[in-house]
Amino acid sequence: MNLSVAQETQLIRLLCFIVPFAVINSYMLNVALPDISVQFGITSSTSSWVVTVSGIISALGTLLYGKLADHFGIKNLATFGVLMFFSGSILCFLAPSYLLLIMGRVIQGIGVSSIPSLAMVIPARYINAERRGKALGMIASTMAFSGVIGPILGGILTGYFHWRYLFLFSMCIILALPFIRKWFPNVVHKQDGMIDISSAGLIAVFIISLMEAITLLNLWLLIVSICFFVFFLIRQKHSAHPFIPLDLFRNASYRHGIFMGALNTSTNFGVFLITPLLFNQVYGLKGHWIGLLLVPAAFISALLGKYGGFLADQKGSRYVLTISIMVLSVGFLLLSTSVGYASWSISICLILTEVGYIFMQPSLANWVSRNLPQEHSGIGMGVYSLSNFLSIAVCGAVITTVVEFDKLPPLNPLAASGQSGIYSNIYFGFFVLTLLNLLFLYKFMYRPERKLIDTFKQTKI
Repeated sequence: MNLSVAQETQLIRLLCFIVPFAVINSYMLNVALPDISVQFGITSSTSSWVVTVSGIISALGTLLYGKLADHFGIKNLATFGVLMFFSGSILCFLAPSYLLLIMGRVIQGIGVSSIPSLAMVIPARYINAERRGKALGMIASTMAFSGVIGPILGGILTGYFHWRYLFLFSMCIILALPFIRKWFPNVVHKQDGMIDISSAGLIAVFIISLMEAITLLNLWLLIVSICFFVFFLIRQKHSAHPFIPLDLFRNASYRHGIFMGALNTSTNFGVFLITPLLFNQVYGLKGHWIGLLLVPAAFISALLGKYGGFLADQKGSRYVLTISIMVLSVGFLLLSTSVGYASWSISICLILTEVGYIFMQPSLANWVSRNLPQEHSGIGMGVYSLSNFLSIAVCGAVITTVVEFDKLPPLNPLAASGQSGIYSNIYFGFFVLTLLNLLFLYKFMYRPERKLIDTFKQTKI
């Protein structure tokens, strides 16, 4: 389906209105967990399920919605997602018990998981390839800024009113429904056969058990998840209509884009997971000061994000990815060096890492989408989104374990010694992972071209 430039603009603007509800919904509830514990007389670990249960369902939903988009169309799925999110928000707002609150969060998760998935599928399917990078850049910028607004909004609504008002804000997503019905296309690509329900069930159990194994650091759950993944692969090989066509992974560019995206997402998540801890434990700063030090990076990256996508359209993904990885490498190395010194230096270094991330992510998504057949763009981008979710879970589990080794000296010889050493080491680890992305970028984007040039020279000789 070919859309006009005006129609594409309407789609992206509507997505940029909807996407913040998914991001803010995840971030603002963290602030309210202590109040929820007191309200229902539960432990802190129990109250954390208010966040965890929605995260697990969202990880599963990004894959399922991507698959369903290939069968039922964007408009119908977006409508269903918004209505479910709205209904779950109402139940959470009115919930007289913790059990009903969790039920509301489950319903919310079913709805909200449609948003990041469709935010990847729509540009891949309906935005012209020449303008797709800019569109993905605008969406990435919106996500980045929403990630900072979430905790701030959560603190204001919880501090001045009540934690229930967080869900009153979430209900505002219903305002987008008339525009979804009017502007979203509903083209359904012809598919062979129906959805393989058995495969969907196997992958669902795999994702849930894997997320729980990572969250709880449980070996038995990890073994269970591996077993179900093996069953899923066997089912795909023998199914006439596989849930995830394994042929997708024969494309080296697609495989590599998924891997690089997962590395980029995990390092960015890791930075914003440990940096508040660093500010609190090493510098002794309180919440509002921590928020102020994080804002510049999010604000500047949000402003520049769309230009990263524009550059990808004009210069190509390789050009932007190279710049992004260089900026990320410098940022992580400076963070590793600056830890233990002035807190404002950390804030400045964060600008580099966040700008590098916001330039890299839409370029990767653009690259991945270009290597997908149109009829499988939904499930292909769903797998890409799922890999990002899982990388976040893995990164969170690893970092929360590593940060406890606070007696380790810094690997960076220029970093300050003492309590800040472990944070310097984590940032240095992110630097190494970014160099790994640089290696893969060279292997898959520079090396093939070099071989082609060498072959051409030999032919001339």
